[in-house]
Amino acid sequence: MDKNPGDGRLSLPAELYLLACDTEKQRLTKTDVLGSVLRAAVLVELTDRGCLTDEDGKVRTVGDKRTGDPLLDEALRGIAAERRPRKWKVLVQRDRKQTFQAVERQLEKTRMIRIERRTWFPDTVVVKDTALARRLNGEAVETLTGGRPVEQFSTRQAALTALAAVGGFPTVTSGKDRREHKDRIKALTERAGEAGPALDKALKEMQIATATAIGTAAAISSQ
Repeated sequence: MDKNPGDGRLSLPAELYLLACDTEKQRLTKTDVLGSVLRAAVLVELTDRGCLTDEDGKVRTVGDKRTGDPLLDEALRGIAAERRPRKWKVLVQRDRKQTFQAVERQLEKTRMIRIERRTWFPDTVVVKDTALARRLNGEAVETLTGGRPVEQFSTRQAALTALAAVGGFPTVTSGKDRREHKDRIKALTERAGEAGPALDKALKEMQIATATAIGTAAAISSQ
């Protein structure tokens, strides 16, 4: 994965992909929502780098700035090419599958992960740098459960934890954790910027739509 210029860190989407990996079972968790989470992470990072801004609840690009990261810049070009500014929630849901695939390809290319593709079972995903994965997990858990005021965290650190929690990553939080730290997750999500609440709203709408579809199918089958 291309690292951020100057600081040697992986991009936020790459870090969240690694956080979603169960390194012991060698599998990827929350694949049903991971594309949306990674897409939100792209928007957070582009905003944090000064490439995007909010204007009346909609996303606008800032000049012709670029990041040097192929994944981020491709997303930025797509947003800039929109005929009119879109709401954050719309852009969180847009191109989520392509974003997931792009993050995965970059991590494979730089040998951060190795994937064994399987037909009938979930793919085997091996994280090569397990120490990095443990560090990211420790940072996320400490941000969520520690006593440090939320406003003292950078947008990026707040986003790492908030997006993992909102996405329900079992590698970071349990259902009990999310219930106990509901208020802090909300504060971290808001600290992450407009893309954080947009992800939360988008995932809740997905859950409602899925439940409705299941209920409708069950009703039809019972007739």
